[in-house]
Amino acid sequence: MRRKVLAMALTGVLALSMTACGNAKEEAKSSTVEKEEVKEEAKSEEKSEAEEKEGKDASELNLAFVLHSLDGSFYVKLADGAKAAAEELGVNVTVSAPNTASSLDEQVSLLETAISSGVDGIATVVWDPSGFNKTIESAKEKGIPVVSFNMTAPDSGVECFIGQDMVDAGYQLGKYMFEEMGGKGTYIVASCAPTDTALIDREAGIDKAAAEYPEISKITTIDIGTDLNNAYSVIENAYLANPDVTAILGVDVFSEAIGSVIEDKGLTGKVYGAGFDLTEGMLGHIKNGSIQLTVGQNPYMQGYTAIKQLYEGLVNGTEYTDVNTGAQMVTADNVNEVEPE
Repeated sequence: MRRKVLAMALTGVLALSMTACGNAKEEAKSSTVEKEEVKEEAKSEEKSEAEEKEGKDASELNLAFVLHSLDGSFYVKLADGAKAAAEELGVNVTVSAPNTASSLDEQVSLLETAISSGVDGIATVVWDPSGFNKTIESAKEKGIPVVSFNMTAPDSGVECFIGQDMVDAGYQLGKYMFEEMGGKGTYIVASCAPTDTALIDREAGIDKAAAEYPEISKITTIDIGTDLNNAYSVIENAYLANPDVTAILGVDVFSEAIGSVIEDKGLTGKVYGAGFDLTEGMLGHIKNGSIQLTVGQNPYMQGYTAIKQLYEGLVNGTEYTDVNTGAQMVTADNVNEVEPE
């Protein structure tokens, strides 16, 4: 009898032990399931955030297109390209520019306003080597991508750059002109902003080409500013101070003032001239012979592609990519086939 009772007691203990183990297993299983659910929920939230960031509806996108100036046909072409892309893609684009051309403070203020207003993306001209860095960093911290067009700086933090290869474009201009000069003579570089990143690079390209011609030498670089009348006066004074100069080479959209001075002073055939951009005035100087070369960079495409890059990145999650808009060489041989920009 005692053995029977003992056996029953042991059976009870075993049953309790199995029940305890079963409960422990169930609790462990339940805990594991809860953890997995938490993980799945976290993954779902992450995925949702990623989809929200990279899968926005185009009509909900608000993009800022911030220029460094709107004073002139070239800048208008940049804006036209952006507006065309906005209409085609169905996004909202706000175009703005400083009241004073290439005013760092004004442009930074416009960018800060865009950031504080909660725009989805920004396209801007990064023309200062470091002046835009903090603002771009601030935008990125808020999840706002920034792309640069027309001009950029190597360490600015932008997603990509849409524009010309500046050094190569300057080099091509220099090579063409130094060949026209017969491989000998002197030149002056005319720049509307000698500290702008793009213009520094173009000038470096010209100087690189000059280094290949032992009998070519540079006289100086002159700051012609961002007004054609002022540019004319500065170029005129530079010529009067250096009447034996062989060529005056511009690196920006105000290069047409070079042609005006050469034409007005009767220097055609004596002083060579070249510069950048396909303005109506510059093409006119090519046609009358006061300028031998101008180099286009397709501003319309720069504006259009900047908005397209932001759209693709925000809507489709596409990786941002640099785009070279080229160096279109326009001379007397092909000027009649070119439309003004």
